[in-house]
Amino acid sequence: MKRQSGFSLVELMVAITLALLLTGAVISVFIGSRSAYESTAGVGDMSDSGRMALNLIGESARSAGSLACNSAMSATSQNVVVNPGAFDRNFGQGVTGFEANGTTPPAAIVQPALPVLGAANNWTPNLGPPLTGPGQPVQGSDVLVFRSSVPRVTPAYTTADAAPGAVGLAVTPTSFSVVGAAYAAVSDCTKSVIFQTAALALNATAVTVNAGLPVGFSAGAVVTPLSTTIYYIGVGSDGDSSLFRIEQVNAVGFNPPEELVPDIENMQVLYGIDPAGTQTAAAYVTADQVGVLNVVSIQVALLVASPAAGKQLPPAVPYNLLGTQVTPPADNRSRQVFYATLNLRNAVN
Repeated sequence: MKRQSGFSLVELMVAITLALLLTGAVISVFIGSRSAYESTAGVGDMSDSGRMALNLIGESARSAGSLACNSAMSATSQNVVVNPGAFDRNFGQGVTGFEANGTTPPAAIVQPALPVLGAANNWTPNLGPPLTGPGQPVQGSDVLVFRSSVPRVTPAYTTADAAPGAVGLAVTPTSFSVVGAAYAAVSDCTKSVIFQTAALALNATAVTVNAGLPVGFSAGAVVTPLSTTIYYIGVGSDGDSSLFRIEQVNAVGFNPPEELVPDIENMQVLYGIDPAGTQTAAAYVTADQVGVLNVVSIQVALLVASPAAGKQLPPAVPYNLLGTQVTPPADNRSRQVFYATLNLRNAVN
């Protein structure tokens, strides 16, 4: 009878060694694939975030300065709002902003590992409501403000002539509504008047004027509500920096801050001013240098971060945001600057 035999100790050790080598190779391939996937996914998320943020800001920029069928830069536009210098009432300027102190080009700043909320005097001019309440901006980033007719609403049209001093406008049934006192504009495309009115009800056929019209309008003038939209960098729900937006509700308040795009770490803005009225930018300046000059375009630069990488990245290097050098923390995250020049087409028409 033939005696059965198994593997020898040497054969068993060779088999185990080969199995370990094969397993190690498979694990190495898996880790490499996983790392490549995370890197690709991070770059994709970063690109999506940058494009989305610029698209949202660009949409507001294209509407900025629109006053019914006229523009904020029109020399014949008139403003009869009580206390027109107040932040939420300055519709004579389609775009304004707040310059983060210490970031004027060619300044260099170091970005902290975690976003730090700023005080009102960390910007020029100083921040005020609604930017000093919950969801306030973080230090080191500019704040951008747009004012215009409320986008995507069908305007109303006056159905009768309105003489100078009139305190009411007869209009076609409104397709918009605003709870509480509102800001609105009436325009015949050659002149505009910005005024405060009572609540605007849906399908209303009359609009009140708080101080009386300084000039008259013929039937067929355009009437639309006005709004202020603010973009800034705040602390997101995950503790990192995000792009936020605050929109005006009515003449007495704003909506709560809305987190739009995560991982937007810094925003720098320059304003194209047109002192000669040529409708082209003669120079690009920071928000504190704009004053009452017309702004016809803006330049926006965003520093966008990816999710944390699974491997050690090279030391952090400064990123150029419109001349401001921003050095991020060494946290194994990829970063990219997204940049756009946006023409304020409604402000110069």
